[in-house]
Amino acid sequence: MNAVIKEYISLIVEESDTRLKHEQMKIGCHLIMDPDAHVPDTLTRIRALATVTVVGQQAPVNRTSMGNTLLDIYIKFLPSSSSTYKNLISIAKLVKSLPGIRIVKVTAVGGRSVLYKGENIVV
Repeated sequence: MNAVIKEYISLIVEESDTRLKHEQMKIGCHLIMDPDAHVPDTLTRIRALATVTVVGQQAPVNRTSMGNTLLDIYIKFLPSSSSTYKNLISIAKLVKSLPGIRIVKVTAVGGRSVLYKGENIVV
């Protein structure tokens, strides 16, 4: 019985090491995509990216007369740096690397509008 209790205590102590060192970052993005882009597949691909934990659609898909597909989404992910800007650029580049995505504009961080040096963050 003593060995079981020791093992249980060691598991409890180790649990503190499994906590996240950084909170998740939640951002809003505006995507400009190819006309034939399939939104559910695109959201699934974003979910499969490293560090991404949650992806959701914020508004209905808008297909413009110029042929673009516009999509507003939010992404929760685990930041890899202490620099917010580096994290935003990193996740935006990952998203843009997916098929059918032309432009990624980061619109919000933590529910607040975001600019960098007075300019929109566009990748």
